[in-house]
Amino acid sequence: MATSHSSPTLSRRALSTMDDSAATTTDPDTPKEKPKFFSYSFKIRDVVLGLLVLQSTSIVLLMRYSKTYPRGTIEYRSSVAVLLAEAIKLPFCLLMIALTCGGARELVRVLRADVLGNLTDTLKCAVPAVAYTLQGNLLFVALANLEAPTYQVTYQSKTLLTALFSFLILGRRLKPSQWLGVVLLVAGTVAASDLSQKSAGHRGRESPAKGLAAVLSAAILSASSSVYFEKMLKKPSMHAAPPSAALWVRNVQLGAFALPLAAIAVAQQDGTFVARHGLLAGFDSLVWVIVLLNGCGGLLVAATMKYADNVVKCFAAALAILSGTLLSVPIFGFAPSPGFALGAALTIGASVLYAAAPDWGSPPPAPPPQPPASDVEAPLVEKK
Repeated sequence: MATSHSSPTLSRRALSTMDDSAATTTDPDTPKEKPKFFSYSFKIRDVVLGLLVLQSTSIVLLMRYSKTYPRGTIEYRSSVAVLLAEAIKLPFCLLMIALTCGGARELVRVLRADVLGNLTDTLKCAVPAVAYTLQGNLLFVALANLEAPTYQVTYQSKTLLTALFSFLILGRRLKPSQWLGVVLLVAGTVAASDLSQKSAGHRGRESPAKGLAAVLSAAILSASSSVYFEKMLKKPSMHAAPPSAALWVRNVQLGAFALPLAAIAVAQQDGTFVARHGLLAGFDSLVWVIVLLNGCGGLLVAATMKYADNVVKCFAAALAILSGTLLSVPIFGFAPSPGFALGAALTIGASVLYAAAPDWGSPPPAPPPQPPASDVEAPLVEKK
């Protein structure tokens, strides 16, 4: 005859939980694991952003130096530097597609299917290609006519423009704390850069009005085209290439328009000079480094938009301002002011605030839903 157990009835789920708890109980002789006060694992996003900060810092200083400190009788042409940067970028993207997809045959198949066979998608890349080509030439004009701090501060207007275009094109909504971070970032970059400083390479033939117009135009082109390109990178589409090669395919589509556009810019702006002196007139090791950095910079920006977003990219550029200002001390004789210390604190605080993105004034998250009553299992009965 079966009798009920004197203790309270337990469900199978409860018993299973008890067994799991007993199994995970630590033995007294087993050394306890020390608590981790700080734990962080680096991701591809962090590596890309770090490289972007390094590239953004060095390219501004080198471009300004090359335009203000003559090193020969013939000065190199900016349009040619933009053309060569595009010429370097395109074959590198083709190589990455071949390595990612598994060889030259797969490369040809992907190009036929995704570039030539998908003309509608490829033609959409003409819009950012035009913007990037104009932007590349405008930045050389800006750095030839503006002091480095003036250029850095003005170009950071693309931070607010990027947030605006992200809202309009991508529908991305920033939290109030992130908007405050954007405002603090702009204030910090303005305070950190002393607009009254003059570098030792000032040559007296610069036009601040021309440089200001160039850098503001470049900021508008950079913000709008990068958000547009981010939308193309992140939208789902049917491609022959695997997802790991999608970034490189997009850059090939972009380069298919950017390279001929850059060549047209050379012919229109400096055709007479090139015909007389040659395409590489005025080039030295410094200019070639600038070309390589510009080529890598385009790929880093595209990778940043793939693994992060445009607003984070702008914060990386803001951090590059701080390092660039520090390096300007030995290179251009820049003397940091008290405003620089204030701007550095504001910029670092803004970066932390944007990354943390606290939900100010938001209600606490709701507790997880409880399982329905029908999910409770029948009690176990012990047989005598």
